[in-house]
Amino acid sequence: MTAQPWFISAEQQAEQRKSQLLASLENDRKAAEALGVIINGIRYSGDPSNRAALMEVVQFAREGQQATFTAWKDSDGQFHANHPLSEVEQALQAIAQRRGALIALEGQYQAQVVAGEIESIEGLNWEV
Repeated sequence: MTAQPWFISAEQQAEQRKSQLLASLENDRKAAEALGVIINGIRYSGDPSNRAALMEVVQFAREGQQATFTAWKDSDGQFHANHPLSEVEQALQAIAQRRGALIALEGQYQAQVVAGEIESIEGLNWEV
């Protein structure tokens, strides 16, 4: 049985650091997604559960030929009377576009991490 070294090589440390940075990039991108979008002064969160809820409500409203929601609760907990389906659809589309742009930006940052051009993700710009 060969004894394992008690230390990690500089190369292994660098690879571990890159892996940590890549995981942190993904977490930061998801946090940026969760901020969502604002349509006509109403915020719609872009987190996965809210995206699913928006898709569900849009689907059922369309099937029921419903043009407005009697009461709509936004992502900041505020209620809005007679909220139009069209605004929810706009929000869902804007969230999808924003999410795609954020994923593309994460990919750019990831390539820079892998190339050794980024050693810290602090202060990276997630504005899209």
